[in-house]
Amino acid sequence: MSSTDSTKFLDLFNNVDEYKQTICSKVIDVIRTSNRLGFENFEQIMTINSCQEKMNLLSEKILNRIYQLKSHIQSSNWNQFDTDEKLEQLIDINDTLFERIASALDEADGITKTSVSTTVRQVLEKPQLKFKHKINNSTQIPFIPKIRNKPNALTPLPTIIMQMDMEPIDLELLQRHPEVLDHPYFDEIEAFQPDEILLKSVMPQYPKAIEETKCLFVDSLDKLKTMMDHIEIQSELAVDLEHHSYRSYQGFTCLMQISSRTEDFLIDTLILRDELSVLNNVFTNPKIVKVFHGADWDIEWLQKDFGIYIVNMFDTHQAAKELKLPTLSLAYLLKTYCNIDASKQFQLADWRIRPLPNEYLRYAQEDTHYLLYIYDRLRNQLIEKSSDALQSVYKKSKIVCQKLYKKPVFDENAYKILYTKCHKTTFDGIQLAALKLLYAWRDKIAREEDESTSYVTPDLMLIHLAELVPKDVQGIRASCKLIPELVMKNLEEIHQLLIQAIEKPLEINMDEFLQNKRTFSSTDVNVSTESSLNNNIKRVRFVPET
Repeated sequence: MSSTDSTKFLDLFNNVDEYKQTICSKVIDVIRTSNRLGFENFEQIMTINSCQEKMNLLSEKILNRIYQLKSHIQSSNWNQFDTDEKLEQLIDINDTLFERIASALDEADGITKTSVSTTVRQVLEKPQLKFKHKINNSTQIPFIPKIRNKPNALTPLPTIIMQMDMEPIDLELLQRHPEVLDHPYFDEIEAFQPDEILLKSVMPQYPKAIEETKCLFVDSLDKLKTMMDHIEIQSELAVDLEHHSYRSYQGFTCLMQISSRTEDFLIDTLILRDELSVLNNVFTNPKIVKVFHGADWDIEWLQKDFGIYIVNMFDTHQAAKELKLPTLSLAYLLKTYCNIDASKQFQLADWRIRPLPNEYLRYAQEDTHYLLYIYDRLRNQLIEKSSDALQSVYKKSKIVCQKLYKKPVFDENAYKILYTKCHKTTFDGIQLAALKLLYAWRDKIAREEDESTSYVTPDLMLIHLAELVPKDVQGIRASCKLIPELVMKNLEEIHQLLIQAIEKPLEINMDEFLQNKRTFSSTDVNVSTESSLNNNIKRVRFVPET
């Protein structure tokens, strides 16, 4: 049924889009309601018998529903799982369910792969294939800063960096010039001190309505110059990024938002990826405040994708933390200071889509449009709190700016983290050997294909294969009702790894292994959660403790 047909969708909605909007709205309402619950008083609430009985009854209903869903997708020994693992399985099947839902809705709306425009299809498939410089996921080559000139410098850029091209680097050259890997703006960030005017109270400037504000979508060099002419003369800017990581090993930035007090800019960073180093003229200028919210990942993405660094940043997340606000999210700040209900429907959007729908653009613009006003309000509150609270936020923001992007490394022992995370206590040497080999294989394939490890195969499927150790290709197929593309493509290689595990099981003292599991606890895991509306995947990346 096409969305243009007169027949109502499910007899209730005018079209599929209306159905999607309604469902998403209801889901968001549920999330907001749950976020308002007093979890800090949970233990006290559970001392009330009536509440405890109702909570236990509801929990049992939820877990039974998970079991029903799970049984339709992948067989499992459900009764052997504890509550935590059952909830982890919900995350696992969530991927499959959302993919099925998306496909069904597309079919209902008359959308098929053959009917999607060539431009959209190419962008969605693998935009990184069109990047001028191929992404290098090698474990042997570290991340090389992309910067080749250094505006606003206090210390010069090493000559060797200015002479380098963007092609894969010679490891011998790195050994002779280790300074190549240093943070190029570390000294400038360290030396930065906010001017006295930045430490004084201000009259908050509420922005015009989004509909009344000039907004430029920057997707050409001419528009980039227009934007630069405007932002170079500002004293404050708000900045945000939209990133994608499910169909990429290291991920890539798809959109950048910049707002001044009077104008908003949305930058297509897929098209202008190799042109945006010019932003260092502004982003490293110590006289211009760059306001971010929760910039830890943004700082690294700017370095990784564009060779951009930040000097003079105010992180509103750090400010909210310093003020001990009840919630540190941007949505909370928007609601508290601007009475804006953030349209979080698109927080999980796939930002690779081109052209970006108007709803996506509105959401992206909203993220920075009000941020300078929020900065004004937080700044005043910090000054009211104490004489050094504002300085503390600037110091913490400096530390964030000094973070240095490093490519994810492979830790051959990280399979133990996955094992303990899934609460398995009965794996023998063969099963552990299978898990270790499959874990290494998944990382290798993800790097080679430039995909996330979650896309190659979810954690629980990896555990499932290692637990069963199928002895032939047919057994591998039979163990998973839905086989990921790259598992299907590499069935024979997986089969050989499982045979290797059978022939060479790990010799391990299980008691000692379990006693030492604290070494591999979740506190030692760097977890990056990136999501897409079309796949709703939770991506977990393991990085060894340094």
